[in-house]
Amino acid sequence: MKATLLAFLLLALFLGAGRGEEPRKVLRVGIHEKPPYATKENSGEWNGIAVDLWNSIVLQTGLRFEFVETPYQDIIPNVASGKLDAAVGEIEITTESEKIVDFTQPYLMSSIGIALQSRSWHPDWISLAKEFFNWTLFQVLLAILAGMVVVSALIWLLERNHERGHFRGGLTGFGSALWFAATTMTSVGYGDKTPSTLSGRLVSFVWMLVGVLLVAGFTAAVAANVAAARVNEIVTRPSDLYRVSCGVMANSVSLQYLQKQGIPSRPYPSIAAALEALSNGEIEAVLADRNSLRYLAKSMAGDRPDVRFRVSSVSFQDVFIGIPVHDKLPEFEDINVALLNTRSSEKWQGTLRHWLGRDRE
Repeated sequence: MKATLLAFLLLALFLGAGRGEEPRKVLRVGIHEKPPYATKENSGEWNGIAVDLWNSIVLQTGLRFEFVETPYQDIIPNVASGKLDAAVGEIEITTESEKIVDFTQPYLMSSIGIALQSRSWHPDWISLAKEFFNWTLFQVLLAILAGMVVVSALIWLLERNHERGHFRGGLTGFGSALWFAATTMTSVGYGDKTPSTLSGRLVSFVWMLVGVLLVAGFTAAVAANVAAARVNEIVTRPSDLYRVSCGVMANSVSLQYLQKQGIPSRPYPSIAAALEALSNGEIEAVLADRNSLRYLAKSMAGDRPDVRFRVSSVSFQDVFIGIPVHDKLPEFEDINVALLNTRSSEKWQGTLRHWLGRDRE
């Protein structure tokens, strides 16, 4: 009898153990290197804004996971197919992505910013000088000089025989006519030299009108070239991007934005590569996540002093950053709640200050 009871007891214990909770699944979490959201150290460890956030979520939920380094363009497709359970990094919440994967609440708002060549005072004046002395302005100056010579010759021919004229004689008379043409074009004239004949006055009247147009054209040409030399001061709206060569990271939201605007661009494997091309003069602007641009501007200032650029205060489109999760993942609700708890904590504000500084978005 005792043996039977013992056997039943052992069987019950065995069955009870069989019905216990199974070990939690190890989540495959995709990650891609893009500072300041995620950076892989030489030791193989990851850190960054998104990594700090994920570690906080894991601490609250007890999730088991492993990071799977994944190219940026493969993140969303792999989460949608189930190859990845979730992903962290700079992953924008877009309409197209939302159709195939679930997203947590956004943990950060950024925007598409622009980086432009950084010029000190001396190189800026060199650039302006190069833009000033170009073929277009040279053509305008030639037209003005040719007009002055032609008008001077006409005035001299019409006035040289007038007994009270100011343009009598050979080279002296022609020089006086040239002086008259110059002062008439650039101002109302000094009055020291004036035509005396009717035909001379008619030519002078026409030259006054033509001179105004020539001076206006020259002023417009100078203004246009100076503006081109200082392009970093006048890129303030999307339409300004049509006249500058833009670089972007391949397969990024910034690239999609430019494509929707119909603005041509040159793709690069990373934002850092695009910034190097900007510094080398291959392109004139780089569009990317504003937080990434500002972080790289700060980090490259010490590590890569040869890479010079500045991040403009202009932003082109707001972007929301979240965590993509495979459809119907059981842990989705736990992840979302933990994210919201982290986002409202003072520690999270300290994390943002650490990575982005006090003047963040």
